[in-house]
Amino acid sequence: MSSFSHHVSRKNRSNPYFPNYNKTHPVLVLTHMKSYEKIQDSIIKIGLSIESEDPALWIHSSMKFMAEWQGADTIITSDFGPTEHGFLGHDLIVRTRHASAMTWLFFNLRDTFGDELDSGNKYRFYGDLAMAAIKHLSTELPEDHDPRPLMKAVLRQSTVFLHELQEDDQIADGVSVILHHQDSEGHQKRIDPETSEEVS
Repeated sequence: MSSFSHHVSRKNRSNPYFPNYNKTHPVLVLTHMKSYEKIQDSIIKIGLSIESEDPALWIHSSMKFMAEWQGADTIITSDFGPTEHGFLGHDLIVRTRHASAMTWLFFNLRDTFGDELDSGNKYRFYGDLAMAAIKHLSTELPEDHDPRPLMKAVLRQSTVFLHELQEDDQIADGVSVILHHQDSEGHQKRIDPETSEEVS
């Protein structure tokens, strides 16, 4: 078993999908279990692709229409120059030489979680993935030529949502509005405008 698949599955052995299993609704419970097992299998498959495949093969069909990810207040770009910050001017921007690989990963994770994502939680989902990338990139100066460490950091963040589904049967929304603040040195933070506190 690869190190990544071990990371994903280790918790599941000690934590069943639904510890409060209700025998009066077995079909509903089993349907959810199959759904989450499918998500887990897909995450493992993506991890194996990252570990073993040539990055040149990381092409998603949706990249024909969007070469670099833009959506849910998140932008992934290989452009290190000034960038427009979207409709409300507060998109979270990931600047990386591996924007194409990251876009492939975002599209695959979108497909993996499918209907579990909605108009409320998608901003937290993609925002947390983007922040995982930003935090990883902040430790790499200059940025690594190999995209795999960055990809694995983001993929590990996706397992947080898998575990959330297994425990709570849903992915919770984030705060209703998040402002993405950038300081004079270009560091980005997510701010809850109601409390003015940083959102982790």
